[in-house]
Amino acid sequence: MTGIQKTVIVMVAAVAVVIGLTVNKVTRPVPLDRDQLSRAGIFLFEQPRSIPEVSLRSAAATAWGRDDLVGQWDLLFFGYTFCPDICPTTMAELRQLVSALPEERREQLQVTMVSVDPNRDTPEQMSSYLSFFDAGFKGATGDPEELARLAQALSVAYIEPDTSEENYLVDHSGQVILVDPQGQYAGFIRPPLKPQELAHWLPRVMQE
Repeated sequence: MTGIQKTVIVMVAAVAVVIGLTVNKVTRPVPLDRDQLSRAGIFLFEQPRSIPEVSLRSAAATAWGRDDLVGQWDLLFFGYTFCPDICPTTMAELRQLVSALPEERREQLQVTMVSVDPNRDTPEQMSSYLSFFDAGFKGATGDPEELARLAQALSVAYIEPDTSEENYLVDHSGQVILVDPQGQYAGFIRPPLKPQELAHWLPRVMQE
């Protein structure tokens, strides 16, 4: 091999390296901008937090626990079916969000309403309520102690009501909890929800 041939080979290799680095830089996703995410209402933790094992029951009257949060991204909303305002509004906004996502991302996302009113929210009641949204939403509830343990781990606040009163209300916070496919508490979405902005940013979060 002549000196000229060696030089050409070296130059070609160098050009290939430069092209490769350029393509990688162009195609590599831009890191998520935390400020932009917060303006959309999404707040992610630097490190996901563990979620304790809990023993609840689903709207399908089957056992529901931490294992149900593994294998896909989850959005958890703590509310109740007799809620007059915040809950139906939030569930409708979540339906808008899911409908606006690309099909691939919709298949990787599960929305679950966790009822903080187990006294009235039987599996039948929850199943009927969730069917109104026609979005494949899941439901879960259970003993007050188990609910409190899960809510505390996810920084969700609610006040157990006086169930002796007729048509009682349950005070509760309105954030939506974001759980990653490993079943860890990854962050939360602050109300009021912005479905269109969330539909833009959530696929990026799910891709990370």
